[in-house]
Amino acid sequence: MAIQNATAVTLSIGGVLMAHATSASLSISRDLRDSTTKSSLGWSQSLAGLMSWEMSGDAFVDITETTTGLAACFDLLVGGAEVVLVFAVDSINYTGNALITSVSADAGVEENTSFSVSFTGTAALTKA
Repeated sequence: MAIQNATAVTLSIGGVLMAHATSASLSISRDLRDSTTKSSLGWSQSLAGLMSWEMSGDAFVDITETTTGLAACFDLLVGGAEVVLVFAVDSINYTGNALITSVSADAGVEENTSFSVSFTGTAALTKA
């Protein structure tokens, strides 16, 4: 079994690796459509519905980072600009267009300042 080392998993925003990243996440989901009828004998029945995906990442704040840092993500959120995201696992890339849905920062006493950013896909996610 070849288990992937998570350190090698990356998140790119607009073609640039997320600087000082400490984590990356990809979530793909499918909604279900209720198809329960009186003939279902009390059991819920479902059919496949819409699919959606989200990506997120955490990173240390670097005040000089202008492409994928806290300030850049804030600007993308406020501007409402779509970005191309790539979640890379070994030689497989999951790619799609997304909007930033949240940015948050954390700055505890005598700790590294970090931030989190979340994206929601605006169309299909592809795997290559």
